[in-house]
Amino acid sequence: MKSRWLDARETTRLGVAAVAMVIAGIVHLVIAPTHFSHSAAHGLFFGLLGVPQILWAVALLAMVVVMAKSDDQPSKWMTGFHYSGLMLSGGAVVLWLLTQWVQTPFATSPEPIDTPTVVSKLAELIAAIALLVPHFRQSRRFATGIVTTCVMGVVMWSGGLAAESRFPVLMPDPGHDHGEHDHSAETDEEPLSFLDYTRAATRLVFALAERSEYDWQLPPGFPAPRVPENNPMTAAKVELGRHLFYDQRLSGSGGQSCASCHRQDLAFSDGVALAQGSTGEIHPRNSMALVNIAYNATLTWAHPELEVLEDQVPIPMFGLHPIELGITGNEEVVLDRFRTAEIYQPLFREAFPAAADPVTWDNIVKALSSFTRALISGNSAYDRFVYQGETDAMSASAQRGMELFLSEDFECHHCHGGFNFSVASVHQATVFEEKVFHNTGLYDLGNGAYPHGNEGAYEVTHLEGDRGKFRPPTLRNIAVTAPYMHDGSIATLEDVIDTYAAGGRNIDTGPYAGDGRANPNKSGFVPGFPMTEQEKADLIAFLHALTDESFLTDARFADPFATSEVASVD
Repeated sequence: MKSRWLDARETTRLGVAAVAMVIAGIVHLVIAPTHFSHSAAHGLFFGLLGVPQILWAVALLAMVVVMAKSDDQPSKWMTGFHYSGLMLSGGAVVLWLLTQWVQTPFATSPEPIDTPTVVSKLAELIAAIALLVPHFRQSRRFATGIVTTCVMGVVMWSGGLAAESRFPVLMPDPGHDHGEHDHSAETDEEPLSFLDYTRAATRLVFALAERSEYDWQLPPGFPAPRVPENNPMTAAKVELGRHLFYDQRLSGSGGQSCASCHRQDLAFSDGVALAQGSTGEIHPRNSMALVNIAYNATLTWAHPELEVLEDQVPIPMFGLHPIELGITGNEEVVLDRFRTAEIYQPLFREAFPAAADPVTWDNIVKALSSFTRALISGNSAYDRFVYQGETDAMSASAQRGMELFLSEDFECHHCHGGFNFSVASVHQATVFEEKVFHNTGLYDLGNGAYPHGNEGAYEVTHLEGDRGKFRPPTLRNIAVTAPYMHDGSIATLEDVIDTYAAGGRNIDTGPYAGDGRANPNKSGFVPGFPMTEQEKADLIAFLHALTDESFLTDARFADPFATSEVASVD
């Protein structure tokens, strides 16, 4: 029997609302994995929004079918469907509008305006209008519907801001804040499967549930770093590692320490083009600054397979090509120095209380890894401006430089994006990893070749396309880590910017003569760009705003022997 209230017009209206909501929900679910790979927060949001939208639409259609066969008047259930639908459709539109005008939760830039966004927002808007149609002439109900929509949007937005500080693990992955970046020229990745996404979601759940006994003292906006299960962070291990890092006993000659090439006042770099080992051998590459290395997707300049600090730390200790600390052949001599040094007996016992003999190479590696993993910097003028709300923390020039840095004209953010200013980064909740290496056009000795012994990822992969590709380091504290590039061949930030503006480097004479700008392996993100002197000055000002002075003097990372026992071997 025909319903007294559910006529053809009413059925069409509700059908439009349901279909529009289904479309919006499907779009959200389709794009959720992509957003999840860039930012756990956004992936979760789109999934949690898409599922109830689809369920709401299905339930509404079922209710329409049932009521179409009944003479009963609509129950309060239908009123509830109207308002819940407005929350799921109009609320999402209001939330999106808020992200365009004010701060975006879990991001530093607005939500992008792309095809999926347009489709989903248009569908949600249509659904909201369809639900409001019966109330257009009933001012009280219409106002209630509008208020419900706006309140829901504000609640979702404010809830995101609140969650941002409570769950930094949900912050965006580096380099994927917002916007679409085409990395197809750099990588040949296979499509991700449903199983990949399932594993990703499972990993995030465990990351959110995990609690570490170590107090990271993470800066606002920073996610928790990854920590290997076999080497959990403890304050005792970090303190032992700090002593070992500065101790010259940790070298074959007894005259060099990790800190010899990694000075705190230089953001744990050394200020010279090429490092020198304990036997005087010159390293072929520039000492990397140990800034936020806990977040590095890979370690050293160009080793795609080196992902964990516990695997990297032994290289300068025992490596022979080149010799750095020179411990190989002197293992027992060096270890005996720590066994007999009175200062180390309590430090090793506290760091490894369950070990019968805690003074072992394995424990030394774990302690050094823990200390270097703790070297987190995030209190620069930029951080205070963006994350802490200090509107005067950055100069007007630095703010203009930030806009240039994030622009598509200068392309900087494609390689140095995210909270750590390097797309080659991971953290505790990263689910889809990117091992990123770029050829920036510094050399071309013929067919894309770089100087022998310094050919980047090619030395590990032996793939021709990897010649000259190096990992983009973080730009945090970049102003104090000169000289620059993998071989320290560029002296100043000004020269670095000029090189990128030129699209690479042309060397006229000498053994490395060649036009790197034409290198066949050069990244598409280094095309070159026009630049005025004022723009250059603004960009330099922004890079200086990334200096964290407190990190350069933080007592937690300072030399423990500076005012106590001298860490050297007579």
